[in-house]
Amino acid sequence: MAGGAAAALSVFNPTSAPAAVAQSRKGVLKPVELLGPLRPVADARDGVARLELPPGFGYRSFGVAGESMSDGNICPTAHDGSAAFELPNGRLRLIRNHEVDAPSTEARPMAGPHKAYDRRAGGGTTTVELKRDRDGSVDVVREFVSLNGTHCNCSGGPTPWGTWLSCEETVEDNRPFAVNEENDDFQNGFERRHGYVFEVPVTANGPVDPVPLVGMGRFNHEAVAVDPATSDVYLTEDNDVAGFYRFRPHYRGHLARGGVLQALRVKHKPGIDLRGGVQPGTRFEADWVTIENPDPPAGVTYDDAAQGVFRQGAAKGAAVFTGLEGCTWQARGNTGGPSAVFVSTAGGAAGCGQIWAYHPDHRRHGESGTLELLYESPGIDVLSYPDVLTASHDGTLVVCEDGPGTTLLRGITPKGEIFPIGNAVDGKNDVTGPTFSPDGNILFLNIMGEDPPNQPAMSFAVWGPWRRYT
Repeated sequence: MAGGAAAALSVFNPTSAPAAVAQSRKGVLKPVELLGPLRPVADARDGVARLELPPGFGYRSFGVAGESMSDGNICPTAHDGSAAFELPNGRLRLIRNHEVDAPSTEARPMAGPHKAYDRRAGGGTTTVELKRDRDGSVDVVREFVSLNGTHCNCSGGPTPWGTWLSCEETVEDNRPFAVNEENDDFQNGFERRHGYVFEVPVTANGPVDPVPLVGMGRFNHEAVAVDPATSDVYLTEDNDVAGFYRFRPHYRGHLARGGVLQALRVKHKPGIDLRGGVQPGTRFEADWVTIENPDPPAGVTYDDAAQGVFRQGAAKGAAVFTGLEGCTWQARGNTGGPSAVFVSTAGGAAGCGQIWAYHPDHRRHGESGTLELLYESPGIDVLSYPDVLTASHDGTLVVCEDGPGTTLLRGITPKGEIFPIGNAVDGKNDVTGPTFSPDGNILFLNIMGEDPPNQPAMSFAVWGPWRRYT
């Protein structure tokens, strides 16, 4: 998750706007107050008002950074992407990323050296088991580290086979530590290379054996979405110049056994720049080009390390995006069928965000499909730098904003109606990681955490009449 809107590009070339295969009247965002006005609501845990919500909704916080967990470890900060799963006994498990990006000279694994991928890295995932009460609220049963010693775990995505894919948004490695005042994200000094995706089963009861899924590429990962019909994994890249990727596993549901990484290309328009100059509703025929080396050498500079995969795709005509962040699988909606929906935080003519969808053509075994610009923000008063997102059963998108001075969570219906859902009362904490329980009755979300006197990082279970609106 990018801080603020730093991924914005300074110049878009309108003459590079692509010719589309079709154009619809969809794509216009219509602000409405669907749920009612937001107002502070007391936390069921301790009565403190931490969230603003519409009438009829309540919540309980849990997983507070700095507090002890069931396994004896301290709950880390920087809560980010997450997913909720149902257990056979009816309980829920929330697997949650921690985007801890402390330098290698300061970081320590969340669970110590036990099953740490890197003993100089402080990121990873925690798992929270929850019991649902009759009134819709939840109680924490236990909480523990489930992925240990990774770095800058931003977002990710759930799989249909009951695992969470946790993505590292970094390309730091094991070269000697060096202070770099021009780009302090590239100081290195770690034990191992980073920039990978890791898989965490919902059944894990402690730190998993951390296996980097190297075939899914080494770059600034953000989020993933899995096509349940094919097990294809769609991946976003959070970089100023970015690609949209797909990993096709050799064996469905077995990502560690390898596969093919590809980058999206617009047919007949190799290398097309989609960062601006595209009308919402525009659709393009798209196919895929193969990334020959998903784990390229780091090179000398940060750009070499961060763009090693992107440059391979660009050399074959892959499309160019900017700041690709959230990605979710939308089974229903106005997108023309099941789709991977993804966000460009600072894309578009106003530089305030785009929401794209890729519709795979399963009749052609997924070799091609349609890319569509669903929505584009006309300004921060309508949608301010969209970041992570999820989709409800009925196709409503729930989107976190990441713009300056806003902590809003918004909904976008299949009709393009955009409405506020929630807000952090302190006005400082970024809202992250929205995900519905499998039955759609609880929305989980996180706040990243801010220095005192603002609220620390924590998670929330929000209940209410979701089915009526989403």
